[in-house]
Amino acid sequence: MRWIRYVAIALVNAFGVVVGIVWVAVPHTLAQSSIDSTIQTYQLQETTPSVRSLPELYKIRDRLKADLNKLTQNSDRTLFPEPWREEIQRQQSENSRRNLQAVEASILIEEEANNTWQQAAKLARQAVEIGRIPSPNAATWERSQHLWQAAIEILRQIPQESFLADKAIEKTIEYQGYVAIATYEWQLARSIEEAKNRDRLEKLAKANVSKSATVTPLSIPSTSVTPPLGFSFLGDTNRDGIIDQRDEQKREKWSFSSGALILFNHDDDDRKGIPDWQDRKVNGERDVQDLAPITLKLSEEFVGSQIFLTADTAALRHVNIFQKTNDGWRIVDISGKEPLVFDREMVLGVEAKQFRDRNWSGVIALKATAVKNGKEMAADTIQMGVSPWIVSPNTAPVKEIHVSDRGVQNSDFVAQIKQAIEPTDTKTKIIPGDSIWLQETKEIGYVQIPDKSGIRTFNSALKRGGDNQSKSLLGRDFGTFEIGQSRGLDPLNQWADGYGNLEVTPPLAGYPMGRVYYGNSGTATLNPEVVDFIKAQQVQGPPVDIDTSWLLIRNADEIISFIPNNSGQPLLMVVSPEAGVKLLEELAKKGYNDAIVNRDLSTQTTVRAALNNKSLIQHNLYLQQEKINPLLSKLKKEFQLTDDRIIQVPAMFGYSGYAWWPNMVNSVAVNGQLLVSNPRGPMIDGQDYTQEKFRQLVAPSGITVNFLEDKYYHELRGNTHSATNTIRQGEVKPFWEF
Repeated sequence: MRWIRYVAIALVNAFGVVVGIVWVAVPHTLAQSSIDSTIQTYQLQETTPSVRSLPELYKIRDRLKADLNKLTQNSDRTLFPEPWREEIQRQQSENSRRNLQAVEASILIEEEANNTWQQAAKLARQAVEIGRIPSPNAATWERSQHLWQAAIEILRQIPQESFLADKAIEKTIEYQGYVAIATYEWQLARSIEEAKNRDRLEKLAKANVSKSATVTPLSIPSTSVTPPLGFSFLGDTNRDGIIDQRDEQKREKWSFSSGALILFNHDDDDRKGIPDWQDRKVNGERDVQDLAPITLKLSEEFVGSQIFLTADTAALRHVNIFQKTNDGWRIVDISGKEPLVFDREMVLGVEAKQFRDRNWSGVIALKATAVKNGKEMAADTIQMGVSPWIVSPNTAPVKEIHVSDRGVQNSDFVAQIKQAIEPTDTKTKIIPGDSIWLQETKEIGYVQIPDKSGIRTFNSALKRGGDNQSKSLLGRDFGTFEIGQSRGLDPLNQWADGYGNLEVTPPLAGYPMGRVYYGNSGTATLNPEVVDFIKAQQVQGPPVDIDTSWLLIRNADEIISFIPNNSGQPLLMVVSPEAGVKLLEELAKKGYNDAIVNRDLSTQTTVRAALNNKSLIQHNLYLQQEKINPLLSKLKKEFQLTDDRIIQVPAMFGYSGYAWWPNMVNSVAVNGQLLVSNPRGPMIDGQDYTQEKFRQLVAPSGITVNFLEDKYYHELRGNTHSATNTIRQGEVKPFWEF
């Protein structure tokens, strides 16, 4: 039975005379902290659950309305309401109203997004129907092209916070492909129709000449996309580094396998501290190599004409084009207002000002037009595309490894890195700056472009906003760029946008350039703008998200990593809490109960004490069952891996998700050497038992293991991979040949 306590309250009149006494019920505990605790409990109960569809939002809205009505009807109307209950009711009402407002705002967003999606779908259906018309003409295909473009513009209106945002990106990319097809068919139909028109006009002219020598033949329209003789507009379509007659084929339609490539020119050839594309000029011969060449050769009949160069509207603000003249390289107006400097053999160079992304396909249509006496003489069009940004896997050859200069306690760590990689002729670069977590600050990838000698690789770092360390990397053939804005993430997810959360597999079946993966905690993923950017590159995706919700730092590189293998098939290392528990049990079974684990760390203990900590053991077995095993099933499917290519590395984790002993999966492969955090396992017969277990597990790969003293980093909740970064060589074979 719950007893109710009462307090006597004296009723006093205006003259201070007691005129009566009432007894008022009060809660068992009058302390304010308990009342606040009760109110907070109610607040927690009123939070809105995570939903992923509009019908679910409707249900939440209806429930919140019902709850709000119930609170209003059940408000305490007694003469002397209990103040703590009244406060709770007020807080509940406020919470319900706030949640209702938030849900109704989300409903408006989703309803508008759904309407936008339907509008785009309607236009797409119209475009499809037009394409099915028997014997479509140029006007038909032009109408189809405009419909696809309109559908794309409508899809781009869907906000990023909508449930439909990811689908909108996928549809946009799909529709861009249809635009390219419609454009190609339109140009083809136009050329056929104009050829027929020329034949008709020639026949008509001949007929008129036979009737009267004084009759002038009708003029032939000059808008043909098929250039007349003597008007040659070419780029490096076949990607052999040379422009010649072999580049005449497929000029009008760019794809990932053919068509001239443009480089996002974001290195710094003149060493002035800014990317080359920003200064709108050519910075010497090294910068000329970064321009995609175009040639325009004209016959004698075009002397005295003006040549104009124009780009499609979508690409105008994304490219710079230069013309080589007797006075050097000059910027070209591509709006069609100013003509080129006339020459019968013109040389042009194109640079991009950004990579492709969710808002731009990276494809540019360039049109050269000859005008004489106000009339168009000839015109021709070529398509070019920006070469995609490619992420380097942990197995690629390393040119340089970076480590921070911050922290006197990491001197042994740096010295051991130098010693391990010295035989491989790999450079070690000490990076000045504020952060010790170099992996978080940037993801270093590369770009491939054709060259006369075959292929040229250009290193490129995707850096986080505010990363000043990357400025030291900007230079010749090394560019830096940013994607997206810094987000104000909550403390639990503050590292979600770090680039330890963006990784790529080595080449796999079906993914010759590797496949990108990133962490997803459920409440935050890698910055969605970066994920969309990766999708837009189209050479290493679609990316795979992995569950990082159980980790303290919530980065993908704390869970899995790939190492090279003598067989040529890379091996996947994955943390295994179950293997960690079994390692302790194995030690106990061999009689090493008093052996020290986590030597000299803040978590130092004995094998016996660790096994007696039932909560710790159960927590790690739970992680294996509920987190690691489902992840392995997913990765086997997504990466097409078999069990013999997976190494489950002994690991254990504290309750908040930190590595209990140094994480050996968070490692770096450097030209046959594997840099691994020293796990500080039990010393048995002069050998670190955990180290030896790891060596046995990776022995089939043939890689040489180097254990590093990273105690300084480990106590700060990071390990070897998190503390370093690498510049790696790009894939030898170009992406367009896969």
